Formats: sequence, structure tokens, C-alpha cells
Amino acid sequence: MKLLITCFALLLSTFSMADQVKSFGEYDLHFNTFESTFLTPAIATQYGFTRSKGLGLLNVAVTKKQTGKLPLPQPAIVNGTVTNLIGQIVKLSFVTIDEGDAIYYIATFTKTNDEILRFSINAKLNADAIPMEANFQRHVYVEK
Repeated sequence: MKLLITCFALLLSTFSMADQVKSFGEYDLHFNTFESTFLTPAIATQYGFTRSKGLGLLNVAVTKKQTGKLPLPQPAIVNGTVTNLIGQIVKLSFVTIDEGDAIYYIATFTKTNDEILRFSINAKLNADAIPMEANFQRHVYVEK
């Protein structure tokens, strides 16, 4: 399990330019995309992800700010969609990975070469909470 944390920490530090954070008071909504092929075969198998040049992963996490301490991971209800430029909307299905000191919500999305995708994320701390929303776009490519 700690291997996944290490994998994501490396991804986040390596691709910090791609990581985005949106603040909602004392909570932060973190989100980024990366290639499914960045996962090792063992990690992909462990969590049921398919490694493919035509698949990307959306990683979402919610943390609570703590003064003088590391942010505290928060369980959340996460939903999202991805839309291509011709308006095709696909609902994302998130897998929850809870490792105690880290909670990730990861969804697979299909991509084609030289495509711009628009993502919409909605995360709530509980069913009655006000949603934390983020919208962003990524220009994606398929590795050759």
C-alpha cells in the first residue's frame, strides 16, 4: 500500500506543474491527470487499472489544512465528467484508494492523440455538504 503513496508522491513531485489545487475555506481540492502507463504493472493490477496508451487517469484528493502540520486527508463523495471538443460527455467512475494517511479518488478516461478534454469535478465531504467544484482542461496526447 505504501508503494502506491510513493508512486503518487513521485508523480506529483515530477509533474507538479500538472497538479492543481483549489481552496474552499479550510479544505483543498487537489486534482491532476497522468498517463495510465506511468503506473507500474503491479500497482495497476492491484487497483484494477488498465495500462494503455489510450487511457489517462484523473487523480482527485481532498485535504483539510492544519497550521504547522501536513494537510489531513478527507473522505469525500467524488463525481466528475470529461467532455471532448465535439461535446461528448462521459461520466467518470472513481475508485477510492484509502491508505489511512492518504485518500485518493482515481478515474480512468479515454483519450486520443492531440485532443483537448474538459474535466468537471464535484467533491462533497458528505451528502448534505456544499460541493467543491473544479473545471479545467487538458491537451492530451497518445504516446507513440
